[in-house]
Amino acid sequence: MARRRRHDSDVSLFPFLSVLACVIGTLILLLSAVAVGGIGERSLDQVRLSERFEAVEIFLTGSAALLEDFEAQLARRKAEIDDAEKIGLQLSGLGLNPDLSLEDLEQLLALRKERAKADAASRKITQQARELDAEIDRKSEEMRQRDANRLRAPILIDPTGIGPDYRPFLVECTREYLELHHSRGDFSFRIPSDEIVRSGEYKKFLKQVRAINRGLVIFLIRPDGVESFFEAENVANQFKVRNAKLPLPGDGDLDFSLMQQARR
Repeated sequence: MARRRRHDSDVSLFPFLSVLACVIGTLILLLSAVAVGGIGERSLDQVRLSERFEAVEIFLTGSAALLEDFEAQLARRKAEIDDAEKIGLQLSGLGLNPDLSLEDLEQLLALRKERAKADAASRKITQQARELDAEIDRKSEEMRQRDANRLRAPILIDPTGIGPDYRPFLVECTREYLELHHSRGDFSFRIPSDEIVRSGEYKKFLKQVRAINRGLVIFLIRPDGVESFFEAENVANQFKVRNAKLPLPGDGDLDFSLMQQARR
């Protein structure tokens, strides 16, 4: 016997679930849209907070720059102070007041430079003066040596100025003695200077010259024999003996060669 088909009479829930799924999907989309919108756009508080953060960052950046500049200024000031202390120590070491102003110090340095130039010029002048003194001493020594050589050089007795009518008799005057030379110079006789006035030999000599016609006593005066000459001349004048004088330029030996030739 055939089974009778059974017809299901259950109600289908598909339309409700579809609607519910759509609503849920719609809500999810809205929530997602709201969430995404919240992420993309900041709130007013967030904007203000961000601006504050930016202002703080700018302030901190500026403060850091100011701090660096202040530290640099402090470093420069410290270096200046250290330099000033060093200069003060140097000034103290030089015997100067470390509290001198920069202007006073510049003036003092200028004066010190001028003083240094003056000292250098003075040292140069002193050196030149020393060199000049040395040159003067050298020249003086040369002149003294020449004079000494000249004084020691032989002295030539020249009868040219006497004249042919006179017969000369030579008397050499020194500080220590009178020396009576023969007219030819081949022999002589000495009288001590302290015995000139009372010397019999000298008076005898003067009488002999006075007795000779045109006899002439010529006093040859050495540089140191002036006093002896005055005494000898005084005695010769007392005996009325014609006399003349001839200063000698030095202490050299007398050369009578011209006298000897003139008597021949």
